[in-house]
Amino acid sequence: MPFKALLYITRKAGTTPTEFRNHYENVHMPLIKGLAGPDFPLSHKRYYLARPAPGEDDTYPAVVLMGSQTDFSYDAVTEVTFGSEEAMKVFFGRRMEPGTKEIIDADEEKFLESSKVRAVILGEVNETLGESSTVG
Repeated sequence: MPFKALLYITRKAGTTPTEFRNHYENVHMPLIKGLAGPDFPLSHKRYYLARPAPGEDDTYPAVVLMGSQTDFSYDAVTEVTFGSEEAMKVFFGRRMEPGTKEIIDADEEKFLESSKVRAVILGEVNETLGESSTVG
């Protein structure tokens, strides 16, 4: 049975949403995938909050449908899927190995606020599709 976790990732102060996304996709993900090798998750999805234009204070407010800006301090939600809980533990354990930890920490320092990263294990996942929907 697949084992899933969500991570809430916040960009580093002074980094635009575009810079954050570009670094995450083009530098960080290839680095993580290379370091993890066969222990990389079955799936690693990244969902970026829409932050289309800078606000008066250059904070790039989220496009909020319900709630307030303060509810959305993060910039991306990452969904990682593993084949088992043990596989998840191996992956995150590798991240903390001496040598690997320092490489990842140094890269994360360039684009995200490590102190604000949050993670949670998902329980049951259900999905309801409309009649003409496709999964994407």
